[in-house]
Amino acid sequence: MKLSLLIASILVTSNALAAVPAPAEIPKNGGCPSGYSEKGNQCVPSASASFAIVKSENCPEAYVVDGNYCVATAAARLAIRRGAMSCPAGFEPIGNYCVATN
Repeated sequence: MKLSLLIASILVTSNALAAVPAPAEIPKNGGCPSGYSEKGNQCVPSASASFAIVKSENCPEAYVVDGNYCVATAAARLAIRRGAMSCPAGFEPIGNYCVATN
């Protein structure tokens, strides 16, 4: 979740809200999604990996379920898990996620 918040902060600062960022290491939650490999408690993306977030109930629109993860498709907007926080500027709450509005 900290990584998702960091990515969101960087994107809000750079005004690139709708772009899904390059895949990054994500916390291991069961098996890693396709295109990621296990390294300790992390899932590390390969060159062919897509951006992924840990799943919290249903995945946001344009994300597909891959085990315990939501993996972005080409049509996806940036999504971060919401938890108990309110969404940052430029994001709207949709289910358990904050999704970029542009």
